[in-house]
Amino acid sequence: MKSESTYHYQFGAIVKITLRDGKISDEEKTFLSHLATIMEIPKEEYDHIMQNYITYPLEPTTTYNDRLGSMYTLTKLISDDKTISGEQQTFWLERMAKAIGFTPGNVKYIVAKSLAVIEKRIDQETYKEEIRNINK
Repeated sequence: MKSESTYHYQFGAIVKITLRDGKISDEEKTFLSHLATIMEIPKEEYDHIMQNYITYPLEPTTTYNDRLGSMYTLTKLISDDKTISGEQQTFWLERMAKAIGFTPGNVKYIVAKSLAVIEKRIDQETYKEEIRNINK
């Protein structure tokens, strides 16, 4: 395989989360394909990642601030993607939030708030502040 794209390992981690049970639905295939396009993952690289997803590490971010940054990016990507909506967005984001290290008990609240504030087209720092103040 030639050089890797900028989001090679991030996309590999998303694929690994998606395929952690070894199965993939048509909806998931469509979403991953579309996400690869958005992340500028070339077809050859996409195929390589899909075949070798198990080798990609899942390393949760170590700080809350880093998790918020990752969640901001994921929420933006998923909310901007017109191939996925409603419950599908929530389902995907909850899976991703757990994988990047948010506490399972807080995931539902973080995802709901993330989707609500991302619609306002806010910047990352404002997003982080909104999520930090979720219970205030």
